[in-house]
Amino acid sequence: MAVFVGLTLLPTLILVLVSYHLISRSIERWASHQIALTLENSAVILRDAKELAYNLELHETGLLTYTAELLAVDFDFVAALDPFNLETVEMRATELADENAGYLIAVYNQSGNKVFSTEPDLPPVNLADFLNSLEELPDAPTISGELENQGYLICGMPIFSEDGVQRLGAIVVGKSMPLTRTQMRLHMASIKSSLGSIKSKIGTLELNINEEGTAYRRTEKRTTFIALAITAVLVIALSFWVSKILARGINSPIQSLVAGTKQIADGNLDYKVEVQTEDEFAVLARSFNQMGGDLKRRTEELRHAEQIAAWQDIAQKLAHEIKNPLTPIQLSAQRLQRRYQNDDEDFAALLDRCTQTIITEVEGVRHLLDEFSLLARMPAPQITSVNLRETIDGTLDLFDELPSNIDCQIDASPELPLVIADAEYLKRAFFNLIKNALEAMSGMNKRTLTIRAFASTNSSRVFVEFSDTGPGIPLEMRPKLFVPHVSTKKEGMGLGLAIVKKILTDLGGDIRVEEIRFDSVGATFTLWLKAV
Repeated sequence: MAVFVGLTLLPTLILVLVSYHLISRSIERWASHQIALTLENSAVILRDAKELAYNLELHETGLLTYTAELLAVDFDFVAALDPFNLETVEMRATELADENAGYLIAVYNQSGNKVFSTEPDLPPVNLADFLNSLEELPDAPTISGELENQGYLICGMPIFSEDGVQRLGAIVVGKSMPLTRTQMRLHMASIKSSLGSIKSKIGTLELNINEEGTAYRRTEKRTTFIALAITAVLVIALSFWVSKILARGINSPIQSLVAGTKQIADGNLDYKVEVQTEDEFAVLARSFNQMGGDLKRRTEELRHAEQIAAWQDIAQKLAHEIKNPLTPIQLSAQRLQRRYQNDDEDFAALLDRCTQTIITEVEGVRHLLDEFSLLARMPAPQITSVNLRETIDGTLDLFDELPSNIDCQIDASPELPLVIADAEYLKRAFFNLIKNALEAMSGMNKRTLTIRAFASTNSSRVFVEFSDTGPGIPLEMRPKLFVPHVSTKKEGMGLGLAIVKKILTDLGGDIRVEEIRFDSVGATFTLWLKAV
């Protein structure tokens, strides 16, 4: 649904933005070209007036700053100041004043005191009275209006030594002005006031035009935007509705198939996916149902074949196991017969030995037949909700006390989900697994038996691991480990794990032996059961 809506949303938004931009530009062109031209001309007049005022002031100060810069770098004048010679300074300053007629020229020494001036009373004796001190005076010419009331515009600049490092003094150049800068600014203020009045009138006209135009443009833009927004919302709502229908048509068959795979994974091979359409999903659902049926038939055939093969193997081994004790029984009976006929004096002792042999072998056959009967005809389990932690603890209690070399570690939370099982069946299965682990680790140094129980991610199953640190299981034995009469021990009849397998199968679970890593020892059996 997000993809469908996104594919509709992107071009819709682009169309709205482009349309709004084009319509806004068309609305902006409503204003009169003549009014726009008038406003533009008024702006040009104001700009020219400001530029004229600036040029007038620049003309008055430009020559003054140029003269100050020229005199400050005069080679002879600099030579007269370094080293300082008052007579030479006054002579060169007089020459410069003659060359620049009409200018007031004054010289200040390194202390900022006046040492020469073409006007005795001007400028002030101390440079800092009308400019900055020599140390603070900028390197460029500095204009001062302190003497404007006496009719002079003053410009000062420091004089540097030939290497440009030391300040030898300062040169001050003044020009007598019929109009001072203050007076010029007063006239310019009057001109600007007149221009401002014109600008104000033009601005009022512009404001009125702009207010009316702005209100009109704002209304038109708002109306256009609302219309485009409503159209976009309708388009997106329609695409959402269509995408929802399409998504439902795709999701429903997929969810049915997912439910089918879960049922097949849980062993329900009779489950069928309902076919409600005639499209590609219908073909897929029919193929899935056919696969489930084929899988069920093949599973039943395989299970039947396995059962026949297993029972044939069991019959052969059972016959072999029963035949083995018959030989000593027969020999004992024949020996008794011969000794009895010969009236042997040691017949009583021989009778005891042969009788004991016969009893022992018959007991072994009986025990073998009991276990075989248990495997073949175990009673139907009584299914209830079982607490695994309590079942594990109850099974360990049957052992009374574990061997001293075994460290038993249990990792099973009491909060685990309950499982669907028969508590007594589980105890029998757990007992066999623990017994096998203890026998595998007997006679060894310190070993560990670990029992760990945990739930699956979706809490539909509960797993129990039995891990030991014994010698492990040979790889060639693992495929047939749960087949009856297959055992890694010299003693025993190999029915323990077969019984465990049958118990878990009857309870709807299963058991497997874990892969053995190259750096690990021992064996791990993992069984699982359905959670309540």
